[in-house]
Amino acid sequence: MRRAGLIKPLLRINNNKSREWRKNYATQVDPNLAECSLDPKEYVEFKRQLRQLNLPHKDGNTCLQLECRLCKRQPSQKTGDQGLLAYVNKRTGAFMCPNCDVKTSLANALAAYQLPTPAGYRRLPQMQPLHESRFPHLFNVTAEACEALGVKGLKEDQLNAIGAQWEPQQQLLHFKLRNAAQIVVGEKVLHLGDKREETYQDISSSGLLIHGAANKTKAVLVSNLMDFIVLSTQNIEKHCIVCLPYGLKTLPQECLPGLERFKELIFWLHYDATHSWDAARAFALKMDERRCLLIRPTETEPAPHLALERRLNLRHILAKATPVRHKAITTFGAMRNDILSELQNIEKVNGVKWKRFPVLNKLLKGHRRGELTILTGPTGSGKTTFMSEYSLDLAMQGVSTLWGSFEIRNTRLAATLLRQYVGYPLDDRLKEFDHWATEFERLPLYFMTFHGQQPLKPVLEAIEHASYVHDVMHVIIDNLQFMMGVSTIRSDKFWEQDSIIAAFRSFATKHNVHVTLVMHPRKERQEDELTTSSVFGTAKATQEADNVLIIQDKRLTSVRGKKYLQIAKNRYSGDLGIMPLEFDKDALSYSSQIQSAKRKQEKTPSET
Repeated sequence: MRRAGLIKPLLRINNNKSREWRKNYATQVDPNLAECSLDPKEYVEFKRQLRQLNLPHKDGNTCLQLECRLCKRQPSQKTGDQGLLAYVNKRTGAFMCPNCDVKTSLANALAAYQLPTPAGYRRLPQMQPLHESRFPHLFNVTAEACEALGVKGLKEDQLNAIGAQWEPQQQLLHFKLRNAAQIVVGEKVLHLGDKREETYQDISSSGLLIHGAANKTKAVLVSNLMDFIVLSTQNIEKHCIVCLPYGLKTLPQECLPGLERFKELIFWLHYDATHSWDAARAFALKMDERRCLLIRPTETEPAPHLALERRLNLRHILAKATPVRHKAITTFGAMRNDILSELQNIEKVNGVKWKRFPVLNKLLKGHRRGELTILTGPTGSGKTTFMSEYSLDLAMQGVSTLWGSFEIRNTRLAATLLRQYVGYPLDDRLKEFDHWATEFERLPLYFMTFHGQQPLKPVLEAIEHASYVHDVMHVIIDNLQFMMGVSTIRSDKFWEQDSIIAAFRSFATKHNVHVTLVMHPRKERQEDELTTSSVFGTAKATQEADNVLIIQDKRLTSVRGKKYLQIAKNRYSGDLGIMPLEFDKDALSYSSQIQSAKRKQEKTPSET
């Protein structure tokens, strides 16, 4: 009776046709980043339970693979298959079964594996994830589609063979995205007019576009449909061709089970945006670097569709793929391709350019991943307001950002960001709120729910989770002093701060994420300018930092005093200087670009 008691609740939930199931078991949106990382003890206990029950399981590159006890399938006598595979992500602990469309925590799934399967045990009926296509009128590819695509020598039967479908009214090619169980969970389309791509998937599911035999153990990963079409129709015999669902923006963890069967992954990506430069390395960390190789972008090794246009040998380029990570680099020859790639793509190496702060582009050259930036300034000088606009500028260009605001609550911070995004207060224009909120919601912005003093460990766990699951590129901690004084070890406050900074420095380098720390300065005389030595604590903070930004506010100590941002350290280019800060109270903006555009709008009606 006890055994049946474990199973009946699951049957009841699933018979209610997925609503209660998803509500109680499916993690669609992470409500709290800090609570979603995997507890190692829980994972070890789960594996121990599997061994005790003699349940077959396999450690994969990114997931633990095991038989799913939550769905139904007759075992195959030919293959000896015991049932459908479920996957447990070894970093986040997410339990995913692509057959019954379940995504839940390891703790929730553990109940189904705690006791041996009883006699007469009935698995949950298989739930097919239903994806309703937005394009009901699809046909086989025609000669018209081949001509509009613009790939020389391409025939319609080749496109039909790789799963392409033609939508003549909107002039687009349609491809189905499938999960690890080969169930359709989404679709990806290519508009032939402007070569624009769109992906449609449910937030809790994500699939891949894969062409190639199921027994192949090597794959080439591309970021767009043009490259997928070119490689899939060029008879690359030894490799499957995989198109990522969202290009270089993000790689959902639901996609990883579909890549488990591959022992070698070659990244051959098209870097069409500055923030995509480091995407291959970031994705390789998520997929297990040991099996990943990279074709570094140079003029002689461009993206596949560009290589075909230039009549380059695709197989020769594929053979030049090198490991993403070298165990040791001892010679110039080992770094030669990396150096050439940087020289030929210098603007992309410089990083993402600011649109609101062109002076920063001249001095810092751009915002780069893997760096540590420190921002300091007097109390009340506007550090948080400036940093919110600074991060908003980058997020509007696709830089996925995680805010850790320990001093100001998230609702107030989000309201500031929204006002800076709109350019004016919405207090007396409440009818516009829904429109602007919908637009703002599309930005890749995430917020940690911590507030007040926090220890280092849970904050780092939340950041690591965001880096893995949401592909966060920029992390902001405001401010560092709120992480001090809560350590279980009694120690000197300067030693504690140094250890926190060292941890963030290590994280930025290891995970290739830009970390910005907002810090208070020492108490200085108001008439004295702040310097790098004014940062609170020891010299370690400024030594570890790649960039040190200081807000200098002389308006209270001088008649003609002004407020400006000083770049006091710049490890990348060495350029130092200042950027004047003039504040627009309505827009909460320090951007001269926004203010000049606003003055033009105010001047235009009077002239007309």
